[in-house]
Amino acid sequence: MAGTAEPTKVGLEDLNQAAIRRAREADRIEPRAQGATYDPKRDLVLVTLTSGFAFGFPPQALDALQGATGEELSQVRISPSGDGLHWDGLDVDVSLTGLMIQALNLREWAPRILGQIRSEAKARAARKNGMKGGRPRTRTRPDKGKAGTPEG
Repeated sequence: MAGTAEPTKVGLEDLNQAAIRRAREADRIEPRAQGATYDPKRDLVLVTLTSGFAFGFPPQALDALQGATGEELSQVRISPSGDGLHWDGLDVDVSLTGLMIQALNLREWAPRILGQIRSEAKARAARKNGMKGGRPRTRTRPDKGKAGTPEG
């Protein structure tokens, strides 16, 4: 048929390999659950990560789990990709990344640690630097690193 493009076997294989690479990179970077249980004595959902770390959270910390019974909470299962938790009986899905952002208050303190806080002082300094022509260029010495010179 003219005008229809059928994917070739080679094209599909390339797409599949690219998807596998993206999934492996996500597995390397993002938190993935290896196990999840509910501990009724401590009233915590406990999650073991593939990295070996583990954490727990009180179900009351999530609106969707408030009022759930211990029996319902014990039916937690890990999503197929390992990046979330699911409770069938409650029809609740929770992402591990979202849980960690909430648990560690990352929206508040991570930017400070990573140097991404936007403050009036930083804005003033940036404007002042901009009036001077921006960030100065780094200068390299012409003899640095050449063979036969003290540094080379």
